[in-house]
Amino acid sequence: MIKFKYFFGSDSRSLPFLSTLHDEISNLKVITLPPKNKGRGRKSTSNPVETFCIENNIDCDYFDDSKNYHDMEYGIVASFSKIFPNYFLENNSQLFNIHLSLLPKYRGPTPVETAILNKEIEGGYTVFKIDKNIDTGKIIFQNSLNIKNKYASDIYSDIYKLFKSDFSSIDFHTTGLDQHGNTTSTVKFFKNDFNISDSSINEAKNKIKAFDILGPAFIVFNNKILKVHSYSDIENKSRIELSDGYLYPDNVTPEGKRKMSFDDYLRGLK
Repeated sequence: MIKFKYFFGSDSRSLPFLSTLHDEISNLKVITLPPKNKGRGRKSTSNPVETFCIENNIDCDYFDDSKNYHDMEYGIVASFSKIFPNYFLENNSQLFNIHLSLLPKYRGPTPVETAILNKEIEGGYTVFKIDKNIDTGKIIFQNSLNIKNKYASDIYSDIYKLFKSDFSSIDFHTTGLDQHGNTTSTVKFFKNDFNISDSSINEAKNKIKAFDILGPAFIVFNNKILKVHSYSDIENKSRIELSDGYLYPDNVTPEGKRKMSFDDYLRGLK
C-alpha cells in the first residue's frame, strides 16, 4: 500500500504550514472540517484550508473521527480546531502537532498571545507526538526565536519561516523525548479581554501587540468602539489618555468604518 503524509488544519493560521508541506511533499493528503454557515444569509462557507486545497489541486477530505487512515505514514496537525478523541488516536497513532511555544511552557490554545502578555523574550515552536492529554506528548523537534517587543502577527510569521527552513531536519519517525521543565498553561481569550479602556499604558501596549490577530484590542473612545491594531512609541498630538499617560495609536478601525490611520480618524471628527 502506498503511504501518504497527512495534514490536519482548519483556519488561516494553518495555511503557511500547509504551504510549506505542499512545496516539500509530493504525496500529501489534507484533512479539514466541513463548511460552516456564516453571515446573515447563513451561507455555507469553506474554511481557508479547503479553499487552498481546491486552488492548488490537493487531495482534501473532511474529518471523520471514526475513520482509520490506513494509508497514513504520519500526520502533521497545525491549528486544527478539533480535539482528537482517544479512540481516534488509538487507530491513528502517528500524529504530530505543531505547537507555538517551547513546551512544556505555555500549553493550551494561546501560547503566542500569553507569551507577549507575560513579556517573554524567548519563544519558538515545538513538534510533538500527540497523546491523550493536551500538549503533553514526546517532543521530536524544537526551535527558538527572539520575541521581545514583537506583535503576535510578527511572531507567527517568524515561526512560519523557521518551520519552512527547519522542515527537512525534522524526523517524524523518531521516538522523541519526554517533556522536561516548568509547565505552564494558557486559556482561551474572549472579547472583553481585548478591552484596553481601563488599562495602564504598558498593559494596553501588551494587549495591542498580543491581540492583533485574535482581537484586535479596542477602547471606548468618544462613546464608540475604536479597534486599535498598532501603536507608536513616538509622542505626538494624536493620542488617547489612559490612567497613567498617553497612548499613541497608529492604525485603527472606528466603529462601522474601515481600517485607517489614527490621524485620519481624528481629522474626520473635526
